[in-house]
Amino acid sequence: MALPVSFYNLTVNDNTLKSNGTPESSSMGVAVTTLTAANVAAQSALIINLENAIDGVTIGEMAKSEIVFERQILSAEPAASTLAQRENKWLMRYHGNTLNQKFQVSVGTADLTLLDSGSEFLDLTADEGLALKTAFEAIVKSPNDGAETVTLDSVQFVGRNT
Repeated sequence: MALPVSFYNLTVNDNTLKSNGTPESSSMGVAVTTLTAANVAAQSALIINLENAIDGVTIGEMAKSEIVFERQILSAEPAASTLAQRENKWLMRYHGNTLNQKFQVSVGTADLTLLDSGSEFLDLTADEGLALKTAFEAIVKSPNDGAETVTLDSVQFVGRNT
């Protein structure tokens, strides 16, 4: 039995505002028929039907709809190193190249051996840091404009449990 690879995710805002003024939200995600080039139009229509049906039975504000073409399970095993802790994160700060809006994303289990002594920032001019910067800027776009390219400004070690 093969695991599903395509998914539909929906975020709905409620009536409560967080301290930053944005609404609280809830999200749902379901596996859908595996999407292919041949069936994406038909399956997208079925997903829109599902979204409309959910809208008909909820009173929240439909905030975000995502169709994930392919999600791969790369491993179900724990990391080999006891130092691989999700709270050790790389905080990646970046900005859009047109509007200069700032954004950030973090990823857990930072390899702290890549830090220079006395620094909490990854060197983006050489080795693994340069490889990350090059790959990031080649594919990532601004969350506010899918056509706007971005620049990775810094990668900092932070400790977070979220």
